[in-house]
Amino acid sequence: MDGVRVLRRRAVVLLAALAAAGVALFGSGPEPQAVRAAAIDVDLQTLVGEFATGRSTTVVQGLERRAASRPHDAALRTSLGFGYLQLFRETARPVWLSRARDALARAASLGNGDDALTRLGLAQLAATQHRFREAEAHARRALRDAPGNAAALGVLGDALLELGRYSEAFAAYDRAASRGPSVGAYARVARARELLGRPDGALDALQLAVEAGSGIREQEAWALTRYSGVLLDQGRPDDARVALGRALALEPGFPHALAATARVDGAAGRHAAAARKLEDLLRRVPSAEYATELGDVYVALGSESQARRAYRLARAFERRLARSGVRTLLASASLDLELGVRLPSALARARQAYREAPNLETEDLLAWALERNGRCHEARRWSERTFELGIRDATMLFHRGMIARCLGSPSAARWFREALEVDPAFSSRWAPVARRLARESGA
Repeated sequence: MDGVRVLRRRAVVLLAALAAAGVALFGSGPEPQAVRAAAIDVDLQTLVGEFATGRSTTVVQGLERRAASRPHDAALRTSLGFGYLQLFRETARPVWLSRARDALARAASLGNGDDALTRLGLAQLAATQHRFREAEAHARRALRDAPGNAAALGVLGDALLELGRYSEAFAAYDRAASRGPSVGAYARVARARELLGRPDGALDALQLAVEAGSGIREQEAWALTRYSGVLLDQGRPDDARVALGRALALEPGFPHALAATARVDGAAGRHAAAARKLEDLLRRVPSAEYATELGDVYVALGSESQARRAYRLARAFERRLARSGVRTLLASASLDLELGVRLPSALARARQAYREAPNLETEDLLAWALERNGRCHEARRWSERTFELGIRDATMLFHRGMIARCLGSPSAARWFREALEVDPAFSSRWAPVARRLARESGA
């Protein structure tokens, strides 16, 4: 399951506008800016209210009918764009990304290109597509019209984080959090603490995210699912399962929570149960991430033919995402490295992924690609950079161990042992390898 944690982090659509809409979205500034920012606040709260009181498909269908009767209404197209992003968040179906792109482009063409809410939608879309420099540019333009907008600050921080500009990202998160409590603000604080190697602090922040709520069941279920993930990483599967039960009570059938229950099963060695849950989920959610996880579960079960089928499915879903504008270099390179295929091409894609988003995850990806291609001295330099911020991630620690082993270093066992201490079930594929190699090293 190596690489799945990276995919999982990126799989969540960055729709913090909805989570943060209940807080003040503007600060001090010239009167015209304050007036425009107040209008944005009202628009967002109206949209949040609609999603909080009805099913997302029903809300979006209503927006579509209104938009059809008012073809030149830019604001309606912007709202529709946010609605399509919400549907993508809930279903992982790439068609909603394509429709979000068309709706927001239409809003911009109708003269709303410099409207802060439209810019915020474009920033959300670009971030979801892993086009982080575009997301940064759109978020900054939104902030020119609505200084202090918590949602735009959140997206700006997300983009900066993916671009490896951590101090700037953390500063943006701090400014967003200062506007008031929200699911989005606390979840971002949690992510920052994870990167800094503070998992207990991340858990505290996610607890606050759960308590903050947003009025939208799906977003509250997402916060509980994130909370369960950190609990699982800390070796607390029973607590993770309780959190997931709460998430599914809020939002029955929530895909992220269902996938997380399969991970809890896998961590407990119940691979057959995990496979059944992922198979059921994939019948309605076309997710490359979940298909990759299913393949890894079948590897743990010793069913290579079923694993190959799942990985083929993951590639097919990945191609669909690419057609909707999502940058899939990291995901495609990760999968090839997992399977040990097309290794020179995977290395080239890892280098390109790092150029586009030079962050800890792509540094680790590049280190792993170099190791898999036998270039271990170069891999060590990249792996050392990955840990400079303080992160303690089991998959990254495992990669560090494999690089040390490739170099014949006795430190390999220490890295394997540390990976297993952080998360003994970090990967259906690689955790058993880490345990075996640690034993062989006499650890």
